[in-house]
Amino acid sequence: MIDNWLFNSKFKEKFEEFVGKRLIGKVTANQLTLIGLIIGLFSAFFIFFSGILQEIIFIVISIIFMVISFFIDTLDGAVARSGKTTKFGGILDVFCDRTVEIFLVMALISTQPLILMWPGIFSLGAIILCITMFLIVGGSLEEKDLEDSKKVIYYRYGLMERSETLLFLLLITIFVLWRFMLLMIFAILVLITALLRLRDAYILFKIQKII
Repeated sequence: MIDNWLFNSKFKEKFEEFVGKRLIGKVTANQLTLIGLIIGLFSAFFIFFSGILQEIIFIVISIIFMVISFFIDTLDGAVARSGKTTKFGGILDVFCDRTVEIFLVMALISTQPLILMWPGIFSLGAIILCITMFLIVGGSLEEKDLEDSKKVIYYRYGLMERSETLLFLLLITIFVLWRFMLLMIFAILVLITALLRLRDAYILFKIQKII
């Protein structure tokens, strides 16, 4: 939802124009994607150690790395759209985003495994369902349909996108005592997103069949 709003806002155009002038020719979108992946994994690493050593400084560091990783993720998309996009770049971006999210959830589970195991498993299962729907729908469409999403791989915006996911992961990391409840809410929202994409796929392919 937030991603969709930003994508259609004037801020997006100005941001991409700024990024294009500063970064095009200096760094590629794929390089930024990999940097974001590494920083995101460092965030998960510090969350894991916050559970072992019980030091708040590790939580603070993990939050900083998480925000930086997300910011770099916005940069790689802007660079890709300002320059030459490739299908592999889109696939790499999705792979790295989901890898970071999965490692962050696993790291959060590790801080209180007995308490967070079930909401954590629910969250990971919901993420798998959501990305499965994303890939199945994208793989079933013809290339002309990519124009709707303006990306190199088909993308329909949903309830829980990258921005909402980051917000929830930040909240889950910060509010230690509320992690069980927040993880459950996160899992339910991701599951609803997967179901909404299933509904969208039904409507989309039903319309195509009629046409």
